[in-house]
Amino acid sequence: EDNDKEHAVWFLDVVTFLNELREVRKQNTGGFALYRLGTEDTAIWDALAVTPDFKFDLSTRSLLEVLRGTDTITDVGDGEIVTVDESRADGMRTLSVDKDNYLTANYTKFPEFPTLYHQGAGDAHEVALTFDDGPDPEWTPKILDVLKAAKVKAAFFLVGVNAERYPNLVRRIVAEGHEIGNHTYYHPNLALCWPEHVRLELNATQLLIQTLTGRATTLFRPPYAADTQPARLAELTPLKIAQDQNYLVVLENIDPQDWARPGTDVILQRVKQQRHDGNIILLHDAGGDRSQTLEALPRIIEYLQARNDTIVPLSKLLNTTRDALMPPLPGGQTMSHYISSTGFRVVHAVQEFLWAFMIVATVLVVIRTLIVIYLAYRFRRSSPVDFAEPASVVIAAYNEGKVIAATLHSLLKTDYQGELDVIVVDDGSCDDTAAEVEKIAATDERVRLIRQENHGKARALQRGIGAARHGLIVFIDADTHCQRQTLPQLLAPFSNPDLGGVSGHAKVGNLRSFIGRCQSLEYTVGFNLDRRAYTRWNCITVLPGAISAIRKTAIDRAGGLSLDTLAEDTDLTLSLHKERLRIVYVPAAVAWTEAPETVRALSRQRFRWAYGTLQCLWKHRDMVFNWKYRALGWFSLPSIWFFQIILVAITPAVDLFLILSLPFGAWRDLLPFVIVFLATDVILATLACILEHENLLQAWRIIPMRLIYRPMLSYCIWKAIVRGVKGAWVSWGKLERTASVPVRA
Repeated sequence: EDNDKEHAVWFLDVVTFLNELREVRKQNTGGFALYRLGTEDTAIWDALAVTPDFKFDLSTRSLLEVLRGTDTITDVGDGEIVTVDESRADGMRTLSVDKDNYLTANYTKFPEFPTLYHQGAGDAHEVALTFDDGPDPEWTPKILDVLKAAKVKAAFFLVGVNAERYPNLVRRIVAEGHEIGNHTYYHPNLALCWPEHVRLELNATQLLIQTLTGRATTLFRPPYAADTQPARLAELTPLKIAQDQNYLVVLENIDPQDWARPGTDVILQRVKQQRHDGNIILLHDAGGDRSQTLEALPRIIEYLQARNDTIVPLSKLLNTTRDALMPPLPGGQTMSHYISSTGFRVVHAVQEFLWAFMIVATVLVVIRTLIVIYLAYRFRRSSPVDFAEPASVVIAAYNEGKVIAATLHSLLKTDYQGELDVIVVDDGSCDDTAAEVEKIAATDERVRLIRQENHGKARALQRGIGAARHGLIVFIDADTHCQRQTLPQLLAPFSNPDLGGVSGHAKVGNLRSFIGRCQSLEYTVGFNLDRRAYTRWNCITVLPGAISAIRKTAIDRAGGLSLDTLAEDTDLTLSLHKERLRIVYVPAAVAWTEAPETVRALSRQRFRWAYGTLQCLWKHRDMVFNWKYRALGWFSLPSIWFFQIILVAITPAVDLFLILSLPFGAWRDLLPFVIVFLATDVILATLACILEHENLLQAWRIIPMRLIYRPMLSYCIWKAIVRGVKGAWVSWGKLERTASVPVRA
């Protein structure tokens, strides 16, 4: 019944279906078809088992008499501004057999379906222009100019992230009398979002609009397909959430799909073809090249005016006022607006900084990767030479009883033909370190033990250098295992009298844990590959304490081993560079060292490294961007500052930015940067494995490594920075030895 008129509705319900099915079966037909699937009475699938005499058991009757409420969305009214009713309820009917033996039904209650109630149809010749996705600094001002020249008002549905970037355009839209609506903050597909995410999108954009304009908005248009005609319940749910927050949902039936750039003529033609379908036109003022939209807009306005249409704001279609749809905020909210405005400016500044940082970091990472690859491939191994000058080996030992004997045995088995002097400085050990050294010294006169109170590794090395009998000093750690060819390969480059120092090839020997295997790859990629590359430009920044050799005269020229920092090896290396001495890397001088096997031990070691590195960088800051030091000052030292300090320190903020962006869809913009970073890591790891003749599958370990290393290294860097700023004292620390490095020939 509609306005006291009764309507006869013909439809194929389960009753009609069963009556027809019985007649069909009487004709012995080969089968039957159902038209059309998706709109049928769902009870017919339960009715297929009903016998021709229409005798029902109780369960079948119950199934057929219930009219199930489905997810089918129904529409009531006219217009493209909608409210939502998500309620669903089953209906009821009673079945009986009439005197002619046909099945009949009496409908006692109709089912309820999710419903869109339409309004805003307006007059037949009223039409509204709407623009989505803006504002855009290139296209929105030009579109506003066209509207102003035509004396036409429109509605702009703003994306929050764009409104945040271009607040003056938002203010101009409002100042020129146009309406603004909420189009979410990051333009996600709301049908795929959690309800909390939908509310956050709406609230963030609403708060931003209020902050920028002093007005709220009650207009909302969902992104993607839901802004035309919701066809699925998942598309209806966000509309209901918006409605519960007092929004009017604005759809549209005239969509020329200008975003696809089909051509100006096509855009106009589609508007003409669809004009009879509705009175709200959807266009876009952002999201890409909108030149076609800009060219089509005057022609669309001319066409509408030529057919006697009046272009009106949405408020006119709803027979209300602009202030009702965009209510001015009470003056008492000035302080909250100031706080909100400040908050958005801070967030915007942080976002802009992180975006700029990621762009700069990505470019620098790619440039550095290409340089390292080029230099590493240009690296040439030195030709073997017969070199047998006397050398002294200095080992600082503190509580190394578990490993010192194996270290000395591997060292003394060397194939080096020159005279060898091995000095072990026991730095106040509390275990049997001294006893182990004395046992070996008793059988091999090349070994000497010096004992002192605990003063730290640097002072122990100073003591060893002072006691050295020869002009070449080899430094190895107390846990380092040498191979027979380690010393011959390490010392051979000193046949060049101008050489100051040589870096050996330190490799992780304890690979039984995941942490150990990760560090093995880190040594291969982060240390040894870099040294291959840096050798060519003479910009190696550290002669590792695990395995390296330096002329004693060079140490004296550099002022001796300094006690100023926790990274005495880096400090000495940079001091050697100040004396313009050449430093090279010999990958064949392999030595195996023990790495931490737990995250806690690794964290303590990396904190000491980070703190010592910061000390050295600050102490030698005059070398950075100094032409006197060439590649060292312009490449390797800036690389440490940026890639090992700044990048690692800021990485947590970037990671947090990435994680928080995932629900909002902004990850699509971040993904290319993440891919570039991971790709450069994998490329460098692959190259390093090729050069080291290691299994290429190890290179892929670089990806899960980031999940462990990045947070930990960031923590260590920040801890070191805080300690440095506070001027707090930091001890050298001690790694608990496990003696897990296997003996290698």
